[in-house]
Amino acid sequence: MALYDLFSHPVERSYRAGLCSKAALFLLVAAALTYIPPLLVAFRSHGFWLKRSSYEEQPTVRFQHQVLLVALLGPESGGFLAWSTFPAFNRLQGDRLRVPLVLVRWRKNNCGFCH
Repeated sequence: MALYDLFSHPVERSYRAGLCSKAALFLLVAAALTYIPPLLVAFRSHGFWLKRSSYEEQPTVRFQHQVLLVALLGPESGGFLAWSTFPAFNRLQGDRLRVPLVLVRWRKNNCGFCH
């Protein structure tokens, strides 16, 4: 069974207030808060799009007494000499292994990276 509209009447209500009323003041404040804070955020953050950025970080340096040294003999010969503090790496080098004299001098609190 189909239903038919027998009667309809649209209701329209409008409310009016003067320019110096509380409702008009509220409407003005609400409109100002809609537009001004985003503009202030954009101004304070120097725009919405990042134009240039940089990042610096101070590394934490811990001396662990581990060394890997590879010395190239020249571009034409293609050979190299190697040494490290890792015994397994030294065993792999065979006759290219050279054991240098290594001295370590540690000065506490004089290093720019140490704390």
